[in-house]
Amino acid sequence: MKKIVLIDGNNVIHKSPALKQLFAKDKNAARRSLIEKVKTRIGRGNSVEFYFDGHSDSKSSGIFFSGNKTADELIRSRIEKTEDHKNMTVVSSDTFITGLAKACGCAVRSSAEFLQSLENEDKVFNGKNINERYVPDNEKPKSSNRKELDFYRKHFT
Repeated sequence: MKKIVLIDGNNVIHKSPALKQLFAKDKNAARRSLIEKVKTRIGRGNSVEFYFDGHSDSKSSGIFFSGNKTADELIRSRIEKTEDHKNMTVVSSDTFITGLAKACGCAVRSSAEFLQSLENEDKVFNGKNINERYVPDNEKPKSSNRKELDFYRKHFT
């Protein structure tokens, strides 16, 4: 079943010295860096949603900005509207959000713990190029049967 990961982006950014320093210079660059880092490491079958405080012109799927609210309010609303809590993981350092998530049956990871898991994964892949890091998703079948081969020959030759 598809797992849903809700990430309080600002919490995670402020737990990383490098991202925190980048955030002080360019908030959007720090956000993009976090998003890219997470999306390249979380499996394809999972849905990742990032929640950030403030406003942005970005309209990317799975990236939410709180506007005049807080990211915590958006995360709270998302948790409350979800029916399948057992397949949801909440990444936050906010005790109210993590308490609510636990009470609803969601898995919870602190921002520091989540960031550490990403950095540990970096050590595993250290020195490998993108092709060596690629994990196939079994989209294509391993072989074709006689009927499929005849179909391909008929329509593509």
